[in-house]
Amino acid sequence: MDNKTEQFEQLVEVIKRLSKQEDYSIKIEEEKPDIFDSKYGGIPYWTTDKEYPKNSKGEKLALLAQINFDKCDVEEPLPKNGLLQFFIDSNDVLMGVNYNDQISQNNFRVVYHEKIDYNVTKESLEKMDVLNSINKKYHPVYGEFKISLNKNVDYITPYDFRFDKIYAEAYKEVYGKEFDKDRLSYEEANLLCDKLSLKGRHKILGYPYFTQDDPRIDEKYSNYDILLLQIGSSRNILWGDCGVGNFFINKESLINRDFSKVLYNWDCC
Repeated sequence: MDNKTEQFEQLVEVIKRLSKQEDYSIKIEEEKPDIFDSKYGGIPYWTTDKEYPKNSKGEKLALLAQINFDKCDVEEPLPKNGLLQFFIDSNDVLMGVNYNDQISQNNFRVVYHEKIDYNVTKESLEKMDVLNSINKKYHPVYGEFKISLNKNVDYITPYDFRFDKIYAEAYKEVYGKEFDKDRLSYEEANLLCDKLSLKGRHKILGYPYFTQDDPRIDEKYSNYDILLLQIGSSRNILWGDCGVGNFFINKESLINRDFSKVLYNWDCC
């Protein structure tokens, strides 16, 4: 290994040390889910005393994902119990995102049930006719899939708008001088991404992946510091032309279980 390669490997290790975070990888399971399971797509858990989420036209939103924290072994700041749901508009090519105001939940919704009523039946939900809200032409999840959460570690990559600060610190530590360029080249960024992440991994917490730009570059979104959910494209899941969907929240809002302000983004190549 020549000196240049050795220093690059040292740089990667320092970036890992400075940015290491725990996250929860999401695994798609083989067994069929029920209405209470953590899952992608399908019939959502719901109680009839609540108004079902709808888009700005009054059409029912489709379930993208739900996480049952009663059945997950996770740590703060995530909930220890209850059920968190993500709904999107599958009647529109934009799938509920408003790129002019990405926290407006007019056409997507994030809903938290602090307590789960396990007396709810699938039959009562079928009467709500929510499956007819799914337009398969636009919904990114092709079916219904049980999922599980597994603790993992994650490292920042050039996709994250906070990367430059970490990189500059690591560069100075390894090379003994300030980073003297405005930004990494495309080739350098790709090489670092290959070393630091699995692109488009399904996960909660950790660092995001984008095919375009991090929307949090915009100052009005810069405090959305927690990756609440990321769903990549894979078998039976497709965001546009093989893209990725992300939801972000401010840490304090997550601790307070306030999901009224969530940043929703998806992009593709």
